Amino acid sequence: MLPKSWEKIQEYYKAWWNCEVLDKVPIFVTAPRDDPQSRKILSGNAIEVKREEAFNKEKVIGCAEKILQATFYGGVAFPCYWPNFGTDVFSAYMGADIEFSPIFLPVFAPFSPKGEIPVSWAKWNNPILKDYSDLSVIQIKEDNFYWQKTKEFISYALERSQGNYFVGLTDIHPSMDSLAVLRGSPQQVCLDLIDNPEGVKRAMKLLWKVWHKVYEETYQITVGRQEGSSSWIHLWFPEKGYPIQDDFTALISTSMYQEFFWEELLSEINYLDYSIYHLDGPDALKHLDMILDISRLNAIQWVPGAAMAKEGVKRWISVYRKIQAKRKAVQIFCRHDEVDFVLENLQPEGLLIFTMCSSEKEAKELLLHRGWG
Repeated sequence: MLPKSWEKIQEYYKAWWNCEVLDKVPIFVTAPRDDPQSRKILSGNAIEVKREEAFNKEKVIGCAEKILQATFYGGVAFPCYWPNFGTDVFSAYMGADIEFSPIFLPVFAPFSPKGEIPVSWAKWNNPILKDYSDLSVIQIKEDNFYWQKTKEFISYALERSQGNYFVGLTDIHPSMDSLAVLRGSPQQVCLDLIDNPEGVKRAMKLLWKVWHKVYEETYQITVGRQEGSSSWIHLWFPEKGYPIQDDFTALISTSMYQEFFWEELLSEINYLDYSIYHLDGPDALKHLDMILDISRLNAIQWVPGAAMAKEGVKRWISVYRKIQAKRKAVQIFCRHDEVDFVLENLQPEGLLIFTMCSSEKEAKELLLHRGWG
């Protein structure tokens, strides 16, 4: 169920998006509920979806609802379902092949002993864009199976939710992330940047048009049925909003970033009412200064990557301070025992903390300690 204080929570998000703060720093905290049934749900097979059930909307969304119901949401946290067909489903809309995991969880449940099981991934070395002489594959055919299922799942979830949870948009990996799938590998795109730069630029313009179509048509399904928007990033956007990203850019220089991706990046940001840049991994930090100079960009989500996550939030405090110095809001992921450190070392304006606890009791104690009651 969406929190009773949902309208007040929205005010905290609005302040955060404007790099402001109300009476306290917003904290998004989740935990497994303390009742035995919730523990059983999160640790059992009842919430798993098998490969052959991936497009059974009753099964998938039913399992997702069990996870949402078994989860405690505190502070500015709220239950949200979004159709998750994998990070490469955007490329699948244009005909790329993707492979599904044998078993996966229908929504992110990090405190489940089973952890997060990947949903799908691209079938590499199988390019559907053979070269840049014919870019006709960079479009969505209306009868595309994955495209139809994405819209179907959003509509069905909205019918079922009845205000009990928010329905977000799917994970859209456009631009060079998608081009790498269409061309068969990231290595091939790296070669393309040298061998056929004009072809890459033409492809990027078309990929922006596909991204715009995907966002606009799926967002319109939700209009009038819930206020604002959300997605895999688990933030609430007062209007049109989405995380901006291009993980591929970790492989290229800032000058190449500007030459090949900058135009699409700005197109996405200018189209949206609210945007947050998903900056992923130390190799992407070289682009931060350039990204921070984008006036319409509201926020940054910095994630150090799996290999560096054990370093803890203290390792990256200078990165967060640089972001705040440019008056950008920042979304920080930290352990629950790092929350005080974050609050003591960063400015409250535009600060949003995401954390998890091992129990509902522990989460409520953390919130009470920080004035959330």
